[in-house]
Amino acid sequence: MKRFVNVGLALAVMMAAGSQAMAGTAGKPVTYQFDFGYSMVQGTPGQVFDDGWTIGFGGVVRPWAKQPFGIRWDFAYDWWDVNTGELPDHQVRIDDGDGDQWSLRSGLQFESHGDKVKFIGGAGIGAYRLHADLTQTVLVPGYICDPYWYWYCYPGLVEGDLILANKTLTKFGYYATAGVSFPLANSDIYIEAQYHWVNVEKYYETFPIVVGWRW
Repeated sequence: MKRFVNVGLALAVMMAAGSQAMAGTAGKPVTYQFDFGYSMVQGTPGQVFDDGWTIGFGGVVRPWAKQPFGIRWDFAYDWWDVNTGELPDHQVRIDDGDGDQWSLRSGLQFESHGDKVKFIGGAGIGAYRLHADLTQTVLVPGYICDPYWYWYCYPGLVEGDLILANKTLTKFGYYATAGVSFPLANSDIYIEAQYHWVNVEKYYETFPIVVGWRW
């Protein structure tokens, strides 16, 4: 996480130093964007999953030429590995698994005027499709085939996976974003922090930090 933030800050400094005479996407009625970054999980699922990564594609439509507002949409994918070990307050051990999320979101996007470094922010709603699977390693009856004895097989106990959870849900949620945009010749580089709240059983939250390119 610290390394990713340091790289993002270094990129921001370089973009700011070279952005004084560049217009970027200022004045464009429609722009598209691609971003990737670090995704942090909070809430009850944060006790089960480690932080992961996110990647997304989207765009901004600006129907009001003289206003700093536009309509933004995003299609994104997040992935998190399982946090192996004992579940908090449960007598269950997790040995493997992962979680992922597909989301389609739309809302209002604010972008300050000008052709230099700009503040960007927004808020909106989205549909979030979540999937998670958790497994535990157990011993089950099976056959052991020994290569040192010409692959002779005999009954015994072998390792297998006990599925503790395998669930897919689609729910609505809310998001908010804040960041800065650095203009290039005909495009922008931006760094953005996002907040997502999804109403899945007691809720859960994610905090992605992304670096993106808008053109």
